Amino acid sequence: MTMAEIIERFICIPSTVAVVGASPKEDRSVFSIMSYLHEAGFHLHPINPGYAGESIQGYTCLASLDDLPEPVDVVALFISAEHQEGVVQSLRRLPYKPIVWFQPGSENADQERALAAAGYPVAVNSCMMMIHQVYCH
Repeated sequence: MTMAEIIERFICIPSTVAVVGASPKEDRSVFSIMSYLHEAGFHLHPINPGYAGESIQGYTCLASLDDLPEPVDVVALFISAEHQEGVVQSLRRLPYKPIVWFQPGSENADQERALAAAGYPVAVNSCMMMIHQVYCH
C-alpha cells in the first residue's frame, strides 16, 4: 500500500487508531494530536500501561495492543525506539496487519524494515495530524 493510498483510505476518511504512548498530560504532543484526531472524527484507543484504566480525552486507556476491543486500522507509535519491542510483539499477535505509523520521534529503521518485510504497511517521516491538515481539507 502506497502512502497516497494510506492517506486517501485511512487519514482523509477517519479511521480507528491505536495511539501507543498516549498521555493525559496536555503539554505532550500526543495529547494535542489525539485532540485533533478526535475532533476530525477518528475513533481512538489510547495505549499506555502507565495509565491503563484511566480516561484520556474520554477514551479508556488500555495497557497494550493485546487489550484492543476491536480491530484498528492504524497503530500510531508515539514511543521511542527503545520502548518498542514489547509493542511490536503485541502487534505481531494481532490476527490482522494494521498500518504502523511511526510518528516523528519514534523512528526505528530496524523495526520499520522488519514490519514492512512481514507485510505491514508502514508510514514514517510524517505526523498523522499534519498529513490530515495538508491533504484532507
